Amino acid sequence: MQCPTVAQRVPNLSEEDRDRLNRLRWLALKSRLAPQPDVERACLVLSAQAEPSVEHLATIFFRALGEHATRELAIYRPGARHPSEDEVWLLRMLGAWRSRERKAGSALVAWRVKPAGRRWLRFLAEAVSARL
Repeated sequence: MQCPTVAQRVPNLSEEDRDRLNRLRWLALKSRLAPQPDVERACLVLSAQAEPSVEHLATIFFRALGEHATRELAIYRPGARHPSEDEVWLLRMLGAWRSRERKAGSALVAWRVKPAGRRWLRFLAEAVSARL
């Protein structure tokens, strides 16, 4: 079953969305090099910090996605011409949080994340979207 937020054809991304997607791709690549954090502990530490860096947040976000996603997500290399279905989902999810549409953001998290990780991914998605 395909995610209802993804069109059947390749979506037309704005220049801003393409830049944001390429930045997310770089952050996803960098997160693969980082050690596997304890997501719950990392989120508790992040919640106490005033201004965590987007790189640190994204590392934990992508590692948590890898751990709690319902399946492996397809994140292409930076500069790839077309987005994957998962990348479109990612852009829409972060866009919902950026627009303060908490219900839409939560629904998009629930679409691809196992119940045990949803709370932390909602927290991380909101934090990442605020700093991107």
